[in-house]
Amino acid sequence: MPEHPDTLAKYCPAHSALSIVESQTIRWSAPAMFADPFELNHRTTLAFDPHSLLDSVIRAACGMIFARDEPRGNSPLSMVIRRWRDEERFASPDEAEEALHELMARMVDQRQSEIDEMMSDWRQYTRALRICSFSTKADNLTAWQYYADCHRGAVLKFACGEHTALPHPKAVHYNPVRPEISSLKEQLNAVLHNESLRPQETFEEKFLSKPPTAKGEKEWRCFTQAHDESGLRDNDEQHWYLDRPFAKNELKAVYLGAFMPVTDKKALLNTLNTAYPDTKVFQAQPVAGKYEVAFTRL
Repeated sequence: MPEHPDTLAKYCPAHSALSIVESQTIRWSAPAMFADPFELNHRTTLAFDPHSLLDSVIRAACGMIFARDEPRGNSPLSMVIRRWRDEERFASPDEAEEALHELMARMVDQRQSEIDEMMSDWRQYTRALRICSFSTKADNLTAWQYYADCHRGAVLKFACGEHTALPHPKAVHYNPVRPEISSLKEQLNAVLHNESLRPQETFEEKFLSKPPTAKGEKEWRCFTQAHDESGLRDNDEQHWYLDRPFAKNELKAVYLGAFMPVTDKKALLNTLNTAYPDTKVFQAQPVAGKYEVAFTRL
């Protein structure tokens, strides 16, 4: 089976659909422009700070010292803790915590420099990131309701894949756990067990996760990076978008919403008939006795 569908459906209000076909471009937006409080963006912060990371490291190290089983692994800290256990170095967790504070503080300081670098890379990445969202089919009632102006808008179906304007679409996954730039657990393991950690390699994955409540959208996303230096220096987030062109033959079909106003329908049909004569056009209608829409070709 292909890794992605052959076409993707862009749900949009009528005025956006008209703008897309008139300009022959699709808008790709930065995460900061999304109307979603759970979408990560350049302002997103970590769920921990250096003090909470240090406290967690000290507690975890004390737990390793007084645990029933010896710590595993060959990290420098694990080897030191095994020696302390053999020597019965500490009589109580309180004594261990006090003694460990200075050592753990140095280790966390070293880790913090990498965290600061990661956050700098994150802000740069998310300022330049541009995303375009789609669904898989034109009969998605959830998408019609929320993204096509309650059936007053339209769906534009585009070809996707190699040699198109949408070469590498990726499916969104629906998970109950919200993604983080990097979690406290990841950083804790990096300090305690000397685990290699490179969150920068998974930045894109953070934008492929949404809550289970959005599962009905069946969303796919395409990604690109803005390279216009003057645009990247613009601090007005409303300017963080790209209007990227597509070939006319990539617009395979247009579906008009069941409640699209007549004036909007006429304007869109006039442009399609003139500029996209090979694009199929369909009218959506509710199906009697079902929560479905059917399409009649115009």
